[in-house]
Amino acid sequence: MPSASPNTLRNTSRSTSLLNLMRLVSPALPIGSFAYSQGLEMAIHEGHMSNRVEVEAWLAAIFERNISQLDLPVLERLYQAYEESDLEQAKYWNQFVLASRETFELTKEERDIGSALGRLLRDLGHPNPIADCRPGYVSQFAWAGMHWGISATDLKSGFAFAWFENQLAAATKLVPLGQTDAQRALSALCTLIPDAVARTFDDEDIGQSLPGFAAMSSWHEDQAARLFRS
Repeated sequence: MPSASPNTLRNTSRSTSLLNLMRLVSPALPIGSFAYSQGLEMAIHEGHMSNRVEVEAWLAAIFERNISQLDLPVLERLYQAYEESDLEQAKYWNQFVLASRETFELTKEERDIGSALGRLLRDLGHPNPIADCRPGYVSQFAWAGMHWGISATDLKSGFAFAWFENQLAAATKLVPLGQTDAQRALSALCTLIPDAVARTFDDEDIGQSLPGFAAMSSWHEDQAARLFRS
């Protein structure tokens, strides 16, 4: 039987990593991310968004000043730390993310979804090597991506896409947006992802500060009636 060609092996590896990425960002992944809106529920309640254009502007601002300046560069550093078995660096960046979550709800979300993803990975036979430090979602996402052979670039793209998709799923219920308008918004917002993924940061430049976003998250803690946990 003839052996597989190098091109065939590369294509097979690429296909497998793509399937693993689709698995990791799927809404069907049982980690409960659908239950969180990250302050979006309160922002809509307060009248900051009432249509697709306003939702796009809100999410674009948070993505550019938060996800692209904090989550994505830290995700890349965690990926590299796991790849190099540098567990001290992995612990450092895990704590960095947790310390950067500006409210009780955002910190709890990071921990809770991270714990859910960690349990799933453990049950699948891939326990996180820094499990004793209660790694958060970004850290577990990086570990899963590295372990499943997903490139750091693809992993950051998938993380960004999943964030947009989850936020728009919440907005679809809360504004409400129609399904078509949600897809129009997703199409527009996805154009921001390539540049964000390609951006590089020195360690000292990583971080975010969004007072309005933090205020909506804080106020959401006391919102009388709500659909989402954050």
